[in-house]
Amino acid sequence: MTPEEIVVTGEAALKIADALTSTSLRILQLVSKKRLDVSTIARKLDLSEAYMSEQVRMLEETKLIKVSYEPGKRGIRKLCELAVSKIIIVIKPN
Repeated sequence: MTPEEIVVTGEAALKIADALTSTSLRILQLVSKKRLDVSTIARKLDLSEAYMSEQVRMLEETKLIKVSYEPGKRGIRKLCELAVSKIIIVIKPN
């Protein structure tokens, strides 16, 4: 499935802008290549799993990533994949 483009204005634009930090952008770049679990993302970015879980939750709430669950070695793995390839923030709607 090809990631889609989203166009946001107003409150939605503010939520997206708040979610886009340097860390979240790095997460988006990683999951644009392939689905990764939270532990792998944390390891690749050299950050804690707790912090990564919070970042993933925020990106999921803003619909920038899709999350699915699969059985893992020790419980359930939370897998992340890119949901959009382009975000357009409209400052002044027509």
